[in-house]
Amino acid sequence: MSNALAIATVTTALAQTVRTAVQSVVAGADVLTERPDATAIAQPRVRLFLYQTTPNAALRNDDLPTRSVDGKLAMRPTVALDLHYLLAFYGDETQLQTQQMLGAVARDLHARPLLTRQMILNAVASQAFLNGSNLADAMEQVKFTPLHLSLEELSKLWSVFFQTPYALSVAYQATVVLIEREDIASRALPVLRRGEEDRGVDTQLGTFPVLESIHIGAVEDAGLRPRRPSYPNAELGSPLTVSGRNLGGDGVSVRFTHPRISTPKDLVISPADRTPTEIAVTIPNDTVAQTEWAAGFYTVAVIIKNGAVERGTNALPLALAPRIKSIAPASPVPRDASGNVTLTITCSPQVLPEQRSVLLLADRDVPAQPHAAVTDTLQFVIAKAPAVTGGLVQLRVDGVDSLPFKRTGTPPRLVFDDQQKVTIT
Repeated sequence: MSNALAIATVTTALAQTVRTAVQSVVAGADVLTERPDATAIAQPRVRLFLYQTTPNAALRNDDLPTRSVDGKLAMRPTVALDLHYLLAFYGDETQLQTQQMLGAVARDLHARPLLTRQMILNAVASQAFLNGSNLADAMEQVKFTPLHLSLEELSKLWSVFFQTPYALSVAYQATVVLIEREDIASRALPVLRRGEEDRGVDTQLGTFPVLESIHIGAVEDAGLRPRRPSYPNAELGSPLTVSGRNLGGDGVSVRFTHPRISTPKDLVISPADRTPTEIAVTIPNDTVAQTEWAAGFYTVAVIIKNGAVERGTNALPLALAPRIKSIAPASPVPRDASGNVTLTITCSPQVLPEQRSVLLLADRDVPAQPHAAVTDTLQFVIAKAPAVTGGLVQLRVDGVDSLPFKRTGTPPRLVFDDQQKVTIT
């Protein structure tokens, strides 16, 4: 913020900038910080005049309220102003000195339309009456913008200067000048204890934990920065990076909820695998996970505990894809006398009886044969199977497709997995 000398400091600094500009094209040119009048000027001059100040629309109420309910000063009142300047040019019209100076000013203010700290310090040092100005320490830099004035507006502006003949002129706006009173606000009392047992305040509104995105990576990319693009679907064993805000707490767990599984899966996150903005979690891929997890769409939320208080974040969707482990019989697969082919797919995780499983091959989507129990083996009867060579096979369970590719090479690249292709003759 600045003190009451801020406006005069801006005018002086602008005058120095204009003086440098006009002297670059017209020798002996100078700047007068005064209003235009009828006095004749023999030498090339620019009259710089602050003709209007207006409240800054964006910051005019930024300091409210300034006082507490008992009338005590809570923060220093600050006024935000825009300054409107008129630059009138005088000189030898036979040599078009006024136009030369106008061109130089427009050039320099367009190339550098702001007051730097050094420019302000130079202005303060040049005038004794600016001693004590602290505009150079203001958090907002003053910027200059040319104003478009129509002929009618320009005529009205010049009519203010009674019996003053018009001179070639241009208007600029300086934004924004913040001026504050030098009152001393009341100090807040020191905090002796932060809530019960000094654990901090338990707010009911404000910094709630929020999830923003889930990145699905590969095991080989653990710790890699920047991360490679996210996979479209996750699999058992996939590392996830859950990003959001306010995710810190005494205890943090990630909850996976599946519409066909009654009990959500809560994975506890160690302090080493989490920050207030990111959580690293890996979907398990052990023997238990083959039966307790299911392919399909999950909702993912983070549960945060602070003492006895438990909070949950918003939920984001996550697609868990089935993984094809083997295809039988081995290719090439001959069609029977009716032109049919039966394929047996072994997958992970196991598939629930109520889940809809579909095999995608060529132009066909073939539903799985019914199975009464949870199984990792599905049979598909392809009636009048098409003849294909190296046809890519995908397994869709509850709307989520298996990933038909694998990583290979150095640097790694994605290629279609030959183990997920079949040939039908």
